[in-house]
Amino acid sequence: MNNPLIEIAYDDREHADLLLAQLSLHDNVYLVKKRLTLGDYQIGNWLIERKTLPDLVVSLCDGRLFSQVERLSACDHNTALLIEGSSRDIASYDITREALIGALCSISINFNMPILRSLSQAESAKILYFCAKQLHGRETDLIHNGRKPKRKKNRQLFILQSLPQVGPKLAKRLLNHFDNIEAIFTASAEELCKIEGIGQQKSRKIRDILTS
Repeated sequence: MNNPLIEIAYDDREHADLLLAQLSLHDNVYLVKKRLTLGDYQIGNWLIERKTLPDLVVSLCDGRLFSQVERLSACDHNTALLIEGSSRDIASYDITREALIGALCSISINFNMPILRSLSQAESAKILYFCAKQLHGRETDLIHNGRKPKRKKNRQLFILQSLPQVGPKLAKRLLNHFDNIEAIFTASAEELCKIEGIGQQKSRKIRDILTS
């Protein structure tokens, strides 16, 4: 039986030739080069930010790290941080191990963001592939095997996430505003635009899928 096709999008500014070459070796991986506003890779409703250890240390020292993490955490997608490299890569950097551990703990706990670790681009490619397979398998089970959430609200959120570019956070926002799915499905494009995170383009896509 052939492996199902899995789409992995990557930012067109990402410099990871070996990683992308390793991913392209999988017959069931479809790589899409595009401009991502946030993150370096997108797999379904997940955005993954990849940072080498030197990049992580530099962004921590100059104050950019937590603003980047905050923007990721606030978006409508699920997000994760992939850190690549070993301690040898930052041996000459002026940072203590305690400071680095503290930053990672803050990202995990305060921003509720999973942290993935790899030693190299080749290992990062394996991690992204495993993540893609896990996410694809979970979606397949939900759709085809009836493993849908039992609670009414969770079932509603599950349905809403099938709409174009609607992740878990935006689904909750829609449901909180409109109270029920019927109101969302019958809302005009102008009404949808009133929701934070929905612009004219996204509202048109939602209306198009509901009316076509």
